[in-house]
Amino acid sequence: MPTSNYLKISTLRELAEIAAGQGVVQPRDEYQLIFLHSGKVSLTLSEKKYLLKGRTLSFLAPGQHFAINDYSDGTNGIVLTFDTDYFLLCLKNQIKLCFYPFFQFSSYPVLKLTTVEWKSLSAIREKIAFEYRNRKSLNDDLLCRLQLNILLIEIERIYTANKLTDEAPISRRHAITAKFKQLVDDNFLTLRGVSDYADKLYLSTTYLSDTVKRVTGRPASALIYDRLIEEIKGELVQTEDTINQIASRLAFNDVSYLCRFFKKHTGMSPQQFRQTNHF
Repeated sequence: MPTSNYLKISTLRELAEIAAGQGVVQPRDEYQLIFLHSGKVSLTLSEKKYLLKGRTLSFLAPGQHFAINDYSDGTNGIVLTFDTDYFLLCLKNQIKLCFYPFFQFSSYPVLKLTTVEWKSLSAIREKIAFEYRNRKSLNDDLLCRLQLNILLIEIERIYTANKLTDEAPISRRHAITAKFKQLVDDNFLTLRGVSDYADKLYLSTTYLSDTVKRVTGRPASALIYDRLIEEIKGELVQTEDTINQIASRLAFNDVSYLCRFFKKHTGMSPQQFRQTNHF
């Protein structure tokens, strides 16, 4: 099973060196926040190019290809990389990562910050880095997770206030994938087959599957399963409900099927995941 439940703090130069070595970086199951303090960077994301300058924040979501085409001298920045498990807290009704507007496939992925906004967000980011470097216990790690949640909430406030829209043209396959992901978020509890979503998009199942695979590098069915797994994890960590109750609420016919499904995709049973992630 892939590594999960992690946070990584690196420099933008390190990310640029990885991108330079690989050309277009293949999508991974993680989120990234790129803080560009100074300099200029040309970023290609989902086949669209963006020129990033100082005091800029940009966003990468799971399933997105990206490339750094130009990295000027004097460029300085920090990258926060994390997955859904690290973000997850024992807070009922915690917003899901996929619902933050800046992590949507169809959203504008670049946010230009004022000096005050930059200082405010950088202070939180530096707090995360400090707590992460000095953590010695689960409680210390919880501080990092809490600060990460605070950072994303503050970013959402700024992002929403700016009312950003992406006017660059989007390819048909990226538009289809964005619509598919939105439909999955809205219907994953009742629609779990790729053919269900193909019908809603008036496409053949094969065409939808091929399109999503080409854009994200993963089968369309995997995106449906990912969203369902994310919901199960939230229920396990953020409620005290029994596995039977969770299975019923998430429309599984029986608890044994939920347990098999969860273990197949995570490598552990629901009870093991709950015990591991309760602080």
